[in-house]
Amino acid sequence: IHGGKSEFNALTWQNGYFDLGALWTQLYQNEQGSNDGISSSEFGISRTVQRPLGLSSIGTIVSVFRYDQTASQHNSASVKVESFDMLPGALIKPKIHTLRMVLYEGGGAGKDRFIPPLNTNECSSNRYSSLRCSEVMLSDLKDHNLLLNPDGTWLIERTVMLNPDSSLWMMVDFDEAYLPFQKFPADANRGIDAFPSRARFSIEAATPITLYSSSLLLLPPVPDMSMPFNVISLSCTLWAFVLGSLLNILVKRATESVKTDFTGEKEKRPIDKLKEKFKDKIGRLKGVFRKEAKARAATNTDETAEMNVNK
Repeated sequence: IHGGKSEFNALTWQNGYFDLGALWTQLYQNEQGSNDGISSSEFGISRTVQRPLGLSSIGTIVSVFRYDQTASQHNSASVKVESFDMLPGALIKPKIHTLRMVLYEGGGAGKDRFIPPLNTNECSSNRYSSLRCSEVMLSDLKDHNLLLNPDGTWLIERTVMLNPDSSLWMMVDFDEAYLPFQKFPADANRGIDAFPSRARFSIEAATPITLYSSSLLLLPPVPDMSMPFNVISLSCTLWAFVLGSLLNILVKRATESVKTDFTGEKEKRPIDKLKEKFKDKIGRLKGVFRKEAKARAATNTDETAEMNVNK
């Protein structure tokens, strides 16, 4: 240990494994004399999120604190757990009235791969014959504190005593939160990191241990980020059509006014333009009729000359 930092050779670490997926890396010791490969640590903490209806829907945050008897060197001593949880009100809407805690004892409840029953009433069944479970209220704890921030974030501090081979599970339901457009990160579809849980485990005549869970990756409801581009494109196209037509009309009128100023010609009224078009069409019709009449006259003259020659 140098300067408060622990250094070791990772290649020589043979009796454990690393959890590199966690934001705070923890070292786990493998169980001695175990042939099934199951790994556990003396103390453990984890934090997960359950969203059965989808990644951006309502769900439940689950925080677990455990004390494994098989890996413990203090088989008869209880451990004091001082935990801290933060429920971010900016990402989710925690429903603090749904806060519930269940204490599981025996039956391997302290192991990291322990799966609790869906209902506390199942603890008395034959499948969980050696498991004892009981619901814990905040008032039953040795010490607890709830703090609500102005942004809706809940800070939960609590102190509980855990016996060997036991675990405390805390569940809080939440609703989805719709964030303003400005609060989304650059990669909105990746999600937003939430702070992990923290727990301090202390036993008499032993050095306290502080552990952190892995951080949560929460995905709030993400809008269609391409929609602003589509709206801007359509709006610009419409304005280009309107302004282009207006500019064309203004330039055309200005050109005609300049022309009349230089030539001295007066701008014709619409009715005068209509009269000229009407006279032009009538003149064309007269020209067509005249050509047909000349053609008929020429035909009649030729026929008369041929008749005279035959006589």
